[in-house]
Amino acid sequence: MTREECVNKAKDIMINKNPYGIYHKYNFDTYNYGEMTPINSETINNMPNATIILSDKVYGSLQAIQDVTNKEDKEVPFFLYGRETANNTIEFDDFFTNSNRDNRQSTEAVFNQIMIDDLTRRIDNNLNSNFVVCHGHSHPSISKFHQNFSLGDFASYIEMNQNNSAFRNKQIELTSCLVTSTGDINFLFYDNIGDNFYRFTNVYVRKENGLRPVNCYNMNQEENYHRTGRR
Repeated sequence: MTREECVNKAKDIMINKNPYGIYHKYNFDTYNYGEMTPINSETINNMPNATIILSDKVYGSLQAIQDVTNKEDKEVPFFLYGRETANNTIEFDDFFTNSNRDNRQSTEAVFNQIMIDDLTRRIDNNLNSNFVVCHGHSHPSISKFHQNFSLGDFASYIEMNQNNSAFRNKQIELTSCLVTSTGDINFLFYDNIGDNFYRFTNVYVRKENGLRPVNCYNMNQEENYHRTGRR
């Protein structure tokens, strides 16, 4: 698919397959920011009965991504790797980035050739084995919409899914992640069969004493966990 086709498909999904379709049509028509048009995270469908679990090491790496993003006001690209350990349960235990200060930008996440080559190698070595790839990046707080995915983000997820046969044919599952400047870790899934987007609201980090909630989609899961005394 061409980039334009992916952008148009993302808009069509949000207008015609989302409960807030009228809102999204108004949003696209009114703001007219092109690929920078924000997608209100509260309007994304929830992935039913789904859980994401991060290793402590991966969680620490994502916190480091947030720190760099806030210090530099630049987007940081990364990949997470893991496996589907049960139906709709994904565990990520590996993190990779090769981003550096010289190639980071404020409004675009640049995945360099080293990152792409590493991704290709992992795909080739893990076909049909419940392997899951997460395409991730961060958003700096340079606009009032920075905590949301953009239309361009959605188009990129469609493009990556459709233009790689391993993802398109579900030999490997593909998810996406946005790390916000506030520390939320927002996971997203593009379903290329039903043609829809879904968000994961049950995200945890595996600690020595069990699973601990991770903040996502401005829902303050971690704070609520500590407030109720569950430690």
